[in-house]
Order: sequence, then C-alpha cells, then structure tokens
Amino acid sequence: MKIIKEIPQKQTIKLMPENLDDLWVIYNIIEEGDKIFAITERRVQDKGDMIRADRGAKKKMFLGIETKNVEFDENTKRVRILGTIISGPEDVPLGSHHTIEVKPYDELSIEKDWKKWQIERIKDAINSSKRPKVLVVIMDDEEAEIFEIRDYNIKEICSIKSHSSKKLDYKINEELKKEYYHEIAKVLSEYDVDNILVAGPGFAKNSFYNFISSQYPDLKRKIVVESISTTSRAGMNEVIKRGIINRIYKESRVAKETQLIEKLLEEIAKKGLAVYGIDEVKKALEYSAIDTLLVSDSFVRNREIEEIISRVEEMGGKVVIVSSEHDSGKQLKALGGIAGLLRFPIE
Repeated sequence: MKIIKEIPQKQTIKLMPENLDDLWVIYNIIEEGDKIFAITERRVQDKGDMIRADRGAKKKMFLGIETKNVEFDENTKRVRILGTIISGPEDVPLGSHHTIEVKPYDELSIEKDWKKWQIERIKDAINSSKRPKVLVVIMDDEEAEIFEIRDYNIKEICSIKSHSSKKLDYKINEELKKEYYHEIAKVLSEYDVDNILVAGPGFAKNSFYNFISSQYPDLKRKIVVESISTTSRAGMNEVIKRGIINRIYKESRVAKETQLIEKLLEEIAKKGLAVYGIDEVKKALEYSAIDTLLVSDSFVRNREIEEIISRVEEMGGKVVIVSSEHDSGKQLKALGGIAGLLRFPIE
C-alpha cells in the first residue's frame, strides 16, 4: 500500500493498493457514506442516437461517488465500490448510480470521518509491503501441501503426491522421491518470497532440504525447517498456533490474529480475563476493563460495534480487526463477532 497524498483539511487520503492484501484493507475501511474519487470507466450514450438505448462507448473519466455498498472479489482481484455520482463531467448526471472498480496499482481518494483503527490498518498495510511474505510446505514421504501466508488469509496453493510405495523396488522409490522433490521445488520457484518454511513429522522435510541444497541452491537460502506432529491443514494450524510463522515473519497478520484468538479461548476456558458477545463486552466497557478488543471484519459496519470501538480507543485500549477468512476468525465470528481481553477481572 502507498499513500500518494494526504489532505487533512478535507479528511482525504489518496491511496494506491499494490496487492490483494491491500485491496482487502480498502474493502474493510470503506463504509457507506464515504466519498470516493477515482479514474473510472462509464458507458456514455451517443446523443445523436437516441433510438438505440443499448448503444454507447465506455469512456475513462474522473468521478466522485458517495458509497452505498462495497464488494470484494478475490478471484478477479477487484474491490467494487457502488454508489451515486456526486462529481464528474458535465454530461454525466449527478445522483445516477455508478460502480468504481479498484484493482492493484489503481489510485483512489477516500474522503471520510476517519477512525483510528482504519488509519492503523493502512499503516499496517504500508509496513507489510516492506516485509517478505512466507510460503509454507507441510510434508511427509507421501504428500506435500503448499500454503501461502497472506495478511488476511492462509491460501492452499497445491497438493503434491509422491506416488512412492513400500511395495515398489528401492531404486524406483528413490526415482519417485526425486520427482516428488522436483515438483515441490518447481512450485516454490514460481513465487517471489524471501522465506519458505518446510515443516512436517519424520525425516522427509530434512531429506527434502538436503535435496534442495544440492539441486536448487537459490532456494536453499530461503528455507527454514521445523518439526511438527502432523501433516495437512492440521499441520498448518499447528505451525500458526506454535508461533513458528512469527519467528520467520514476525508481523504476519494471520499469525497475530490466530494467537490472539487462542489466548481468548484459553481465558474463556478458565473463566479468566476474557469476555465475548456484545452484551458482555459492553459490561466490561463500563468498568474500563478492556485491554484488547477483537472484532470480526464482518461486524465493523455495525453502528453499535463502531461506538464500542470508539469508546475502547478513547480509554486507551487496543482494537484488532480480525479477518473472518481464516479458521480463528471464524471462531471469533461464532462467539458473536466481538470479544475482549481484559486488564483485570470483572464481576
């Protein structure tokens, strides 16, 4: 994410998202009523042809809209901002509906009553752009699953099988193992990352690292090997919960959010320093007891939730907006979408 320009007197920030994570941040910070200004395409009908209503060419123009709704599409890498036109060329009627689509490296200006947590999300995105992302390989002798750690999600890239078997001849198995390792290395080579975690039970991860050392020296310098107790998605979850990603990529948002939710669940289990659900959070707020407020991104556009966020910030508490796209985020959503880690116990 880049800040192109700030106009404090107009409460306007001009941003340029650089990747899918940045688009996710923009999707979360834009709310109904915000004013968005950007270069966009709009179909303009030829005034000389009033009979064919379907005719008209798309033209690029600079428009301003007042936001009514926001949509995020991971597959097309777009944020769609739907609203009504408040400024534009003379031949574009004010008040008509328009959708501004934002993709990586598009610039847009956002004019709004900025909240503290929204500014923090932008700062996090800017810092994130300076940090490497991480690929994770969870593997054993039979199968490898490769994941990409994003700021808002953990995405499985692919699954690769070794096809080796105890029933096969030793030499055949050795050849199959080499093919297996080559396939994994080929996928890893396609991604421009500075860190690759290879984890799993048993010795397959070490054997793979030795193979990489001799066959793919450029990949070797990026790889960190760790032992875990299981494979598949459960292995990925173990990596996150044990904080292994944080040791490699300290500011990984998914890792931080997951660990906060784990701490929340631990405190709930022992009836300790935690509350969840809007009523319990409000009660804790009356005691000024909330140290860290956890809010699902699915709930940030709720007016009641916004008021709670503002009050926590006024009292010096920290607010963390948790993505609902990963497993821990879904757990928070199931708890009512809002929870708090407390400074001290309450009645």
